[in-house]
Amino acid sequence: MCGLCGIFSEPDLWNQSPNTDANSLRRNRLIQINYLQTILTHVRLRVSDVHGVNYLLEDFKGNQKLFSNLHELWQSIEELTGEPLDPFNNELLQHLERGHNND
Repeated sequence: MCGLCGIFSEPDLWNQSPNTDANSLRRNRLIQINYLQTILTHVRLRVSDVHGVNYLLEDFKGNQKLFSNLHELWQSIEELTGEPLDPFNNELLQHLERGHNND
């Protein structure tokens, strides 16, 4: 599993600790969105949370796609940009490295 898949994968309800509080789940979701946003700025897209259940992907023209998992995210990126997002693209990797150096 690549790092993005591991970070983004939604926890299975049966696998969650019964002691996990709503604030922890919300915090983890916001961390996921932050990671995604770092990646998606490279292709001029943005992502936001929709009621803690789905995500909204938007381009800068106002086009929007709802998605709920990583598979749907990849499809939505391709639909909005017209091409697949290559996670090994050198420009994307340089973009991510620059972003991490600014922290």
